[in-house]
Amino acid sequence: MFNKKQLKNLSQEELIELVLKTEKEKEEIQARFRGLSTIVINAFHNCKEVALLADKYLIAEDKWMGLAIEQQISHMLESLRVLAENSSSQFQALLGKGSEKIGRAEVDKELKENKGSWVNGSKELIEATRIVDQVVKSLPENTPLAGEFKSIVNEPAASIAALEKKPSLGRQKVNPKVRKRTVVPASDKVPHCKGCTEEMIKLSSFVETIRRKTLPKLDNLEALSQRQDVYVCPKCGQAHVRLPVDAEHPVNCARTVGTSMLVELAMGLYSGIPLHRQIKELQQKLCLGHDTVSYNLHDLARFYLHPLALLYESSLKKADVLIADETVFPVLEAQGRGKCAKERMNESKLRKQNYLLALTTAASAPEQIFILKYLPSRSAQAIGSQITSDFQFNTLVTDGYSAYETVLQALGGERKHQSCLIHYRRKLLSALLSSSLLKELHQSALGEKEKLKQMKIRVQQAEPGSCVLICVEALSKLYNLQEAISKEVSQRKQEEYRRRQDSLLTAVDKIMSYQADKICIKTQSGLYKKGVGGGLYSAACAYYMNLRNEFKVFIDDFKVPTDSNLVESRLRPVTVLRKNIWYKQSVEYAVDMCDIYSIFKTLELNGIAPVEYLKKYCRSVYGHVLDKAWTEALKDGHDKTKKIGSLDFKHGLEDYDLKPWLPSTYKQLQAES
Repeated sequence: MFNKKQLKNLSQEELIELVLKTEKEKEEIQARFRGLSTIVINAFHNCKEVALLADKYLIAEDKWMGLAIEQQISHMLESLRVLAENSSSQFQALLGKGSEKIGRAEVDKELKENKGSWVNGSKELIEATRIVDQVVKSLPENTPLAGEFKSIVNEPAASIAALEKKPSLGRQKVNPKVRKRTVVPASDKVPHCKGCTEEMIKLSSFVETIRRKTLPKLDNLEALSQRQDVYVCPKCGQAHVRLPVDAEHPVNCARTVGTSMLVELAMGLYSGIPLHRQIKELQQKLCLGHDTVSYNLHDLARFYLHPLALLYESSLKKADVLIADETVFPVLEAQGRGKCAKERMNESKLRKQNYLLALTTAASAPEQIFILKYLPSRSAQAIGSQITSDFQFNTLVTDGYSAYETVLQALGGERKHQSCLIHYRRKLLSALLSSSLLKELHQSALGEKEKLKQMKIRVQQAEPGSCVLICVEALSKLYNLQEAISKEVSQRKQEEYRRRQDSLLTAVDKIMSYQADKICIKTQSGLYKKGVGGGLYSAACAYYMNLRNEFKVFIDDFKVPTDSNLVESRLRPVTVLRKNIWYKQSVEYAVDMCDIYSIFKTLELNGIAPVEYLKKYCRSVYGHVLDKAWTEALKDGHDKTKKIGSLDFKHGLEDYDLKPWLPSTYKQLQAES
């Protein structure tokens, strides 16, 4: 910042430069807050949808399972409210008063209108659980399933502390850090050849030496030296292009958009902001063509990011535990629709729906990797084309989708399959919340004795609703124990908690087996299906019986999670983008999107700033490929009118070492430097 006296001392040119810089910074800040405003507004406008699907979407980590549903949602909404309230003044200052402004009044109104349904449902569930606990504790021993009921109800589980609330420090005065501009090395500090370690000489001073050796190549070398600051090794002919440290470089020689800007656009895409929204004003100011930026971003993805995504995938293939899930993402070309579909209109393999496959490591893995893959369909063949035999995992964690079983059978060996307990819990809750059990118990006209009497009849008859209610309680206690295991340092205590989890699942298994004989149908193949008139209780029971051996794999291995929630939560950013753009036009651009999300999410999981990392990586790749192109061009002796056009990245990266760019290796090298 300048005071009045300093401003008076500035020349007219300096004042103009200062004004332009200030306007640019203001536009950048406005763009950031517009994006934040969109996120906050969308979050509140979809509050009801989020609340209704809370059990599916909000329980992303094991620690959430230790909290009641209303505590989870309240915590999420309070965080949104604080974000909106703290950002209100900035929104007003930068965007003006209007529909985009979110303040305390608007937030409270949204919360009041949308929280009723999930609060009521949660109260009914808590009330029913309290009543069934009282009934079970006094249940006669000769009652069917009495032992299993009591083992679940009498399980104390583990107490989970409430979310810690740290006192706010209030508004803090922050001194901006002054970024030191890196000075371009002086011309007298010449580089050494990477191949033979010989000191290189600048191409302009090397011309006379070459003149005496090969006159036909002279004009070519002089033309090349005018375009780049090139050094050549006099011993082996290795070329090196000295790029200024702060200089921008294109994604390819023939392209017109800088790599740094493309990385920033990719970051915006990862944040859920469609590309066309980011570049709308940019195209007008820079007079860019309609597809210029998208073509450049495509080059960034296929030349730079795709090799990096393959590197990450190679690390993921070594993981002991692999967690997988898929989500819908339409690609018009694969469906025979859109701009790119004319050549595929007559293909027989067109699909009505397309998917993305997400693969990630378990939380216990030393290096966190997330990979996103395009799937033309959700078939076992399509999934098997991505989860191949070179994956070394011992345990695969997924939901109950049967295609994963087919994939595991094709892979062979003794690989294990852990089915997601949360998906099973959702089946139980769907059956329970759709029945009349909770509403009947929650009627205000019924007294405590009437409620106990009704529940006692249901429990003594081992009625499906009461069994499901007790199984839901068992899973809640199981996750309380899971949270305690994650925090416990004593191996003896961890093993004790695991034994108690095993007991809970054993009780659930006996309850489900008892119900399966009553309300399900067993087929000749040994599978179960919903019985006639069985409803959702029967469907939930059949779901469990078909996967019963896969729900307890985690009991024998602390590294295996109980569910696939981790990959679902890591997949969430791409669902935000899907809501904003609805589809992708081509398969090729869908693959680009997958590579972008794979890299940004992996870097985020490992605590690495993606933009800074990718700028360094792209510069390193560009310099390597460019040096190789110059070396070969000089040796080939092209005429002076011939330019080095588009770089051959496939050939140029054949000898490039990608290993230093693995997140773990990169962090180690950064710490050492």
